[in-house]
Amino acid sequence: MSREWLVVVNLGSFAMIGVALVFVVLWAIDRSRVHALLFAGMIALYFAGNLVLSVHADIALLASIHGILFPIAFLLLVDGLLRRSGQQLGRTSAIAFAVILAVVVWFFAYVTPLMVGRIITQNLGGGLLLLYAALSLRASATRLADRVTVTATTVLGVSLLVNVALAPFSEVPREITTDAELDAYLASPLEIGLIVASAVLLPALLVTLLAVTIVDLVADLRYQRDRDELTGLLNRRGFIEQAHLTLKRAPVCTLILADLDFFKEVNDALGHAGGDHALATFAGVLRTAPDVGQVSGRIGGEEFAVLLPDSEARAAMEFAESIRERVAATSISYGGATTSLTASFGIATVEPLMSLPALMDAADRALYAAKAKGRNCTAVRD
Repeated sequence: MSREWLVVVNLGSFAMIGVALVFVVLWAIDRSRVHALLFAGMIALYFAGNLVLSVHADIALLASIHGILFPIAFLLLVDGLLRRSGQQLGRTSAIAFAVILAVVVWFFAYVTPLMVGRIITQNLGGGLLLLYAALSLRASATRLADRVTVTATTVLGVSLLVNVALAPFSEVPREITTDAELDAYLASPLEIGLIVASAVLLPALLVTLLAVTIVDLVADLRYQRDRDELTGLLNRRGFIEQAHLTLKRAPVCTLILADLDFFKEVNDALGHAGGDHALATFAGVLRTAPDVGQVSGRIGGEEFAVLLPDSEARAAMEFAESIRERVAATSISYGGATTSLTASFGIATVEPLMSLPALMDAADRALYAAKAKGRNCTAVRD
């Protein structure tokens, strides 16, 4: 291992500053993503720690400063990992971890100067902390991005523990004071392991976290774009997009269109806020219906749509009737006023080569038929 590798490692550290800035930008876009700011802080402290070790000054002092920055950097990394999944690192445990590592490093810097002791301490602590994070995240790692994150975290944690195992088989001077000692150390298995961890695996984890954070942000923006804010159901755009996907994978689908009856009178009785409450109540009934893989959305003012995959008209009729009966049995109260709420339903089953707009037109005609029959009923397209 030549000294040129040290230049490569330092250049890699500088490149990570760019990644940290992107994390800051992502946090600025969505301040709820505190983990992005924690990842940026981790990179900044880790870079500062490497910078400290490159300064020509008292070795014990520099090692002690690095011994403070290193555990805090890894605590920020792990806390960011946990916060992304809705968990959090305990404050007491974090403080204890940082203090213990800093004290042990200080001991091997001033009391018994021993570079390998400092290396083992930091790699053992960092490795165990990362594996703790990976184990904590494993249960909730249901998406591909989550599984990739857990894998990258585990690989880095294991690599740090491998460095601990390599230490006894490496010729490491008590302290590096001469060029000859530095050259010998750079050729040791321990230093090779450290460079792999710091110049390859750690940047790989951070780039993975950057990609995952961007994917999370885009997914959330898309979720907000496709959701109706009042009811929490899909809006028209989101419903149509999901309905297209459902029609592609399900050979038989049935569409139910629902329209709240005499909604203007409901608004007059309860006020506009009460009308919103009525819409949210109806949406709640849809959300609590038996889950058969349906796609539900609010596609107009008081109009809703439910697409049932792998269902024919009879099953859709039973589904719609259960919704209708539950709604009819519900009284809507708001602002001291109370009114009843009913809905009409139209059903159409997809036919070969039928497009989604054609299916919606067919269900809409059935809905008009239900209204023509006096409302508060369900009609199936002939």
